[in-house]
Amino acid sequence: MKKLITSGSFNKGGWTFDTDFIPVMGMPYLMAHGLGRPVADASASFSAPAGTYHLYVYTFNWVAPWKKEYAPGVFRILMDGADAGTFGNAPEEWGFVRGTDITLYGSTHTVVLRDLTGFDGRIGCIFLTDEDNVLLPDANNFFDFYRELTGNPKSTRIDADFVVAGGGLSGMCAAVMAARRGLKTLLIQDRPVVGGNNSSEARVWLGGSRNAEPMPGIGNIVGEFEQEKVGHYGPENCGPIYEDERKAQVIREAGVELLLNCTVKDVVMKNGAIDSLVIWNTTADEVFTVKAPIYADCTGDGTVGALAGADHEVTTNGHMGKSNVWYVRDTGEHRDFPACPWAIDLAGVDIPGREGVPDIYGGLRERSLGGWFWEVGMEQDPILKGEYARDLNLRAMYGAWDALKNHDHDYDTWELGESMVIGGMRESRRLFGDVLLTKSEVYQGIDYPDGCVPSFWNFDVHYPDPRFYGAFREGDAFLTHDYHERFNKPFWVPYRCLYSRNVPNLFMAGRNVSVSHDALGTVRVMRTCGMMGEVIGLAASLCLRHDTRPRSIYEIYLNEMMDELKRIPYNGIPRPTHNSGL
Repeated sequence: MKKLITSGSFNKGGWTFDTDFIPVMGMPYLMAHGLGRPVADASASFSAPAGTYHLYVYTFNWVAPWKKEYAPGVFRILMDGADAGTFGNAPEEWGFVRGTDITLYGSTHTVVLRDLTGFDGRIGCIFLTDEDNVLLPDANNFFDFYRELTGNPKSTRIDADFVVAGGGLSGMCAAVMAARRGLKTLLIQDRPVVGGNNSSEARVWLGGSRNAEPMPGIGNIVGEFEQEKVGHYGPENCGPIYEDERKAQVIREAGVELLLNCTVKDVVMKNGAIDSLVIWNTTADEVFTVKAPIYADCTGDGTVGALAGADHEVTTNGHMGKSNVWYVRDTGEHRDFPACPWAIDLAGVDIPGREGVPDIYGGLRERSLGGWFWEVGMEQDPILKGEYARDLNLRAMYGAWDALKNHDHDYDTWELGESMVIGGMRESRRLFGDVLLTKSEVYQGIDYPDGCVPSFWNFDVHYPDPRFYGAFREGDAFLTHDYHERFNKPFWVPYRCLYSRNVPNLFMAGRNVSVSHDALGTVRVMRTCGMMGEVIGLAASLCLRHDTRPRSIYEIYLNEMMDELKRIPYNGIPRPTHNSGL
């Protein structure tokens, strides 16, 4: 007998469900992100015949890449109340660890995850078997193993006119525009909420401008998703101001079928084009396919394009990184914090938040802790080393707070408030279109005949801040500076940057479009990305109207598309201009 208990099947309690790294590690996982305070138990029920079973846990010691002698994220597993072992202290990379053999009685059982530290212990799945010498899967073949054990060898299918993968602002705007123009549209999002970077899970505010002549209506849908209140730093940047559910309501009211907690696991190709996508609902343990004539990759990481064999590039050293926003709060009474010898040692070096040390804006003290400039991953592959980068952010946060509390004896009544597990990403894969836009072309102000997305943001790229090199003692940077250069605005991004040059039925919108690393510095902000989504949503409707594909819209129907874009009137929704006041 074999039984697989996936992380998505748990009642999560205080544990966080992380889906960011499925393409690399093969599965989502639960993480006990308690900021040094043990989180509430997670639990699941399952069926299995009475008997004695070998127990295997997919886990690892998350600080082992740096300091394998420490294991801060440990937890226990209880099976029907019996102790099945302590985990999180091994192995040194993701893999199965054998626990205590377990004897089960009856047919219905309960498993409990009990966090012991609050310091980010993590678990992907539990595997029970009464067989000896079982061959356990690695990340590359886990999905086949999963489908065999959960009874999902075959898929049901959902048909549509247009499938959008990625529920950030670009995907939301693409889906809404297409649905309002009569297309049966699916929006696939791997998280329980929409918004991507601009959600309660990542908390990145919108950048850029929208609604510019001669296409004043491009940006209308972005405006519909603008939240009422804005908060950038500290406790004012709280989850409720991102209005996750209201955003989802706008999407559903437009007629879009919204598929949450769903990951694109594979792409089926036919005659060089995308035939269908294999979708994994990671919380319902379901696998199904979606099929449409036209697709859009708005995943940010270019996931669909990569699986489909789309031409692309990744800047693996010197790219912009990710930020995991965090903040501290004053409780009014003394607060202890455990020593963190496994974190980055920041005692005695300059960091923002230390008394007398200004951040990049000249700000001081607590508002300098956990802002966007606590940014990591610039020196590694953003896909393959994504979890490493996020964990480096966590070690920088814990190291900073350990140094301030236990070395400086500062912030006596303060505690870590919130810390985002989901990182705000800036750069990863960029899929190639028929035009690869460069910084030089933006500077020259080239007037493309298919220019359709206005970009107002300065060239804005981030590099490690030289003022804090003393803090980068382990070699990895985690504090950055933004470098800005101006150009004549707006620059109109050509439509030919918004579809794949070699996958004929694939659009893209967001930070994975066809631009160079430097040019990404202007087009990557979310209002600009959202307007890309609006344009491809309209272009997808033209593809269905004329029974054609994205390239033909430029070659044959460009005038029609440009005329329709220009005829959209501005709907008058203003940008928010005030802080949250929270």
